[in-house]
Amino acid sequence: MKKKRKGWVKLIVVLLVLAVLGGGGYWIYQRNFAKEEGSAYVQSVAEIAGLGPVGMKAQYNGIVEAKDVIEINPSANMTVKECFVTTGSKVSEGDPLFRYDVDDLTLSHAQLLIDITGIENGLRTNREQLESLNKRLEKAKEKDKYGIELEIQTVELDIKKAEFDLKDKQQKAEEMQALIDASEVCSPVTGTVRSVRDDTQSDPFGYGGGSNAYISIIAGTDFCVKGTVNEQTIYTLYPGMPVLVRSRVDDTVYRGTIYRIDTDSTASDQPIYYDGGGDRASKYAFYVEPESIEGLMIGQHVLIDLNTADDASAALQLPSAFLMQEDGAFYVWAADATGHIEKRKIEVGAYDEAAEMYEILSGLSPKDRIAFPDDTVRAGMLATETQFADPNDAGLNGDMPGEWDESGNGGMVFDGAMIDDGTVFDGAMIDDGMVFDGAMIDDDAYGVDSADFGG
Repeated sequence: MKKKRKGWVKLIVVLLVLAVLGGGGYWIYQRNFAKEEGSAYVQSVAEIAGLGPVGMKAQYNGIVEAKDVIEINPSANMTVKECFVTTGSKVSEGDPLFRYDVDDLTLSHAQLLIDITGIENGLRTNREQLESLNKRLEKAKEKDKYGIELEIQTVELDIKKAEFDLKDKQQKAEEMQALIDASEVCSPVTGTVRSVRDDTQSDPFGYGGGSNAYISIIAGTDFCVKGTVNEQTIYTLYPGMPVLVRSRVDDTVYRGTIYRIDTDSTASDQPIYYDGGGDRASKYAFYVEPESIEGLMIGQHVLIDLNTADDASAALQLPSAFLMQEDGAFYVWAADATGHIEKRKIEVGAYDEAAEMYEILSGLSPKDRIAFPDDTVRAGMLATETQFADPNDAGLNGDMPGEWDESGNGGMVFDGAMIDDGTVFDGAMIDDGMVFDGAMIDDDAYGVDSADFGG
């Protein structure tokens, strides 16, 4: 009896173990294999937040420029006879910059005055003649009136032509006199001459990238720092955003604020590469006003650092467009540990209305990857860092160099960011000079050896 009871106990224990194993296996299957078809493009939270790839800060190349530059050009129909300033000259408002060659203009003006005098004399004679004809017409017999009337009409027509000609020449004379009086062009501001165009050089119109202005003047002593950002990350910048400006030659750091982002014109076009293919990414200029300009020089190259925090405790912020809100709670589409999309609840803090950014209190870290919440994203989809709908089309089927990793990305992986055959990092090709999002990455600065990339 006891043996039979022990047998039942063993059977129950075995069944319980099998049930647990079966349930665990089903859970593992549901978590790792029973996934939604398709893939969703994800981006690093660090990059979206403007911190750059994990372990790097988002930095951009910058150059110190004058905040206000006044450009002065001579009139198209005038020739410069003498220039009084050179590059670097200090000028005050009203100081002469250059003088036009008005010798020929003076002769033409003198001739116009002679012509005007002749027309005025002719008009006087015609008016006297008209007055005489009118008197004759009053005393003339009926048979002679017709001939006198014809003479009167002819003289009146001559007078109208002379009056029109006189008005035209007087206007031209006034314009010439104004040009002669303004033969010296003076500085409209106080500042420093930045450049003077040398029309004897082979590039007089600035096709080589310089200013096309004849004279450019830096108004006052205000400097700014000009940086460039590509179209993929421009949304991370906003006017009023605090930044750090770092010197390339020493440890000097200047705090500053972005005061303008120029989206009306592109600074340059650079190629971007996806899985061997290529496209072009536009770059736009943005401008930083430093709190201090002490030690800065016009033309000095600097680094613009978007991460102004001095420690790792700074609040993480994300654009509101990446967040979903349901019943008062906030969610994001995030890549889980298996490389698939999950709907993750997060806790948010303060909202920056001007920047449209939420402070992230919990639920996400800079190392996480999230997808933009459009209608095509669903839980269980494969998370991929290449913008292709089908993983096979994205080169994730093992055809491209490198092996499939646990995050669901194919190809080579460096510090959490995929590098394609073209060795592309955030839309900019990394070669020996290595560039991250428009900012040159120095091998020594980030502990990266270009040899690791075949350089």
